[in-house]
Amino acid sequence: MTQEETQEAEIKYKITPTSHFNVESTKKEWNLEIHLPGVDKSKIKFRVLPKYFDLSATRDNAHYSLSGHFPWEVDIDTVKGEYEEGLLYITGKIKNPMDDAYRIKLE
Repeated sequence: MTQEETQEAEIKYKITPTSHFNVESTKKEWNLEIHLPGVDKSKIKFRVLPKYFDLSATRDNAHYSLSGHFPWEVDIDTVKGEYEEGLLYITGKIKNPMDDAYRIKLE
């Protein structure tokens, strides 16, 4: 049995953590608060794409899992995370949809 299979066999609880999503529309910023009580920082994996996020974390025999879609495109270069006393804070900026726009030359 591989290490991954052994770890999966030990997982008894699969948990969707409590989370709160907030948006500051005037500043084009967002933040996501995820509750992960008792989880060691080294056991947390958070991945982000411009329109999607995915969280995976383990504690003892519990596995926390959360994923979702952003209602707008996120500027992934601005995404930051901080973990403190069982709370994971992820923040970032909303990408301006015109940043990658091409200007058309009028004739």
